[in-house]
Amino acid sequence: MKIRTIALSLMLGFTAHAAQAFVALPESGDLRIVGSNNTAADPFFLGVDWNPADDGYSRVARRISSVIYDGTDIGTFYDFVYRGADNTLLFASRFELDVGEIEIGDLEYEVEINDILRRGFAGYDVSVGWYDSGTDSDMRLQSSAHSNGVRTRPANPADVFDDNVVDFRTDVSVEEGNPTTGWYVVKTNATEFTYLVDAVTIRQAPSLDGTSPPLRVATFEGFAPVAAVPEPAEYAMFLAGLGLIGFAARRRQAGR
Repeated sequence: MKIRTIALSLMLGFTAHAAQAFVALPESGDLRIVGSNNTAADPFFLGVDWNPADDGYSRVARRISSVIYDGTDIGTFYDFVYRGADNTLLFASRFELDVGEIEIGDLEYEVEINDILRRGFAGYDVSVGWYDSGTDSDMRLQSSAHSNGVRTRPANPADVFDDNVVDFRTDVSVEEGNPTTGWYVVKTNATEFTYLVDAVTIRQAPSLDGTSPPLRVATFEGFAPVAAVPEPAEYAMFLAGLGLIGFAARRRQAGR
């Protein structure tokens, strides 16, 4: 049985935690960074009382979605966007699982969420972290990578770099007493965002003993970075620059 982060912290006597920095995800070599059950040593953990406002971020968008999994409404996905003082964006999400088991055919299977994948991050600087939502049932961020690798049993394949995808690995389960994630955060250098129909995918890895179904996925809408649209004045400057280049080229040709 998995041990909840907060419960383990209390057992070990950790009553206060210094906030950590966001962790930049590698783009080569060992792609996956692994967290820790000990929040005081967890590289991803931003703090029990941390929130985006502490770092000067203001919320600019939010969406709360029901998630349909194998035809069943299994829970709620919270997706927020924050803007920093330097105009860059932070994407924070949280998943609440409401269903312990689902029926597929004549069989009942336990429901878990093992990976939450976010898309749309190609070309942007990305770093990640997580913070506690204030409950005793939050599941920590186990690991993260720039990868869309699928978990299998008995062994997991090596991560393959995918600049577009941020994988949050977790273990959310009603049966195991971890029905919610903490807030999983992607910090970027993007300054604009959009809404994608396939921005988020949740995955459940199959178990060895058959208590979970074969690999299942659900993909749904969410926020993602997008390139800034030039202002009209910037278009004018761009066109003026092209005009000067053309003028210079014509002068060179006339002088030959």
